[in-house]
Amino acid sequence: MKTIIITGGTTGIGKALVEYFAKKNYSVIFTGRNTSIANEILSQLSDYQLKFYETDFSSFESVSSSANKIKDNYHNIDVLINNAGVWEMEFKETKNGIETNFAVNHLSPMLFTLKLLPNINQKSGRIVNTSSGAHRRNILDLDDIQWRNKPYDGVSTYSQSKLCNIFFTNQLAEKLADTGILVNTVHPGIVKTELFKNMNNPNWVGERTSFDGARSAIFASEDNTLVNQSKLYIYLENLDENITDMAKDLNLSKKVWDISLNYIKAYLFN
Repeated sequence: MKTIIITGGTTGIGKALVEYFAKKNYSVIFTGRNTSIANEILSQLSDYQLKFYETDFSSFESVSSSANKIKDNYHNIDVLINNAGVWEMEFKETKNGIETNFAVNHLSPMLFTLKLLPNINQKSGRIVNTSSGAHRRNILDLDDIQWRNKPYDGVSTYSQSKLCNIFFTNQLAEKLADTGILVNTVHPGIVKTELFKNMNNPNWVGERTSFDGARSAIFASEDNTLVNQSKLYIYLENLDENITDMAKDLNLSKKVWDISLNYIKAYLFN
């Protein structure tokens, strides 16, 4: 039985992924903040092997604690899907005093992944990071990555965090090139989920279902044609050519990696 970890697994795309992989007879570990919803999922899928870890991705302490617990209990992880995310339209800080879109969408998944990395199957493991077509705005301010010194723009900070997801994917893939671990990015497309609640579900969100949005991550997690392929940007069952040249810039991704590491390094080894 394969083991898969899905972050943000209590609602939307994450919940669809939990249901799909449970019914495919994976051992499913999922995270989220809402324990009551998680208990409902566990009850609905009681015939399958699931485990829930309450985790708040706006807290490095919570992310680190959950990663440590998972490491202690699961020593051969086949797939990690970093799905948890937010889209704040107004400036907010996390419990660690960091701008929320940057911290929750990029820094916490990076911390979670790096802590779990020793337990991911070194021969055939897969890491799937969730980005967005919003990365194509090509917004990156290395001197003010938290948007403290200019008028705050929630669309821009979200777009920047999604660009950082691709940067993280590509740098991690470089570092794992001598292993069998594949690291790829997926774009779920626009899906009507709680991500848009702070925008009052604008009309352009459309009616695509959570499972429609999950298809990209499903493909990246289990398709056999992707053997030995990393640093891909996947939409549905396609290798999306709409990734920007900026997103593929390894020099920029290295700079973002180094900046990001400074934020999370205190939590990597505790």
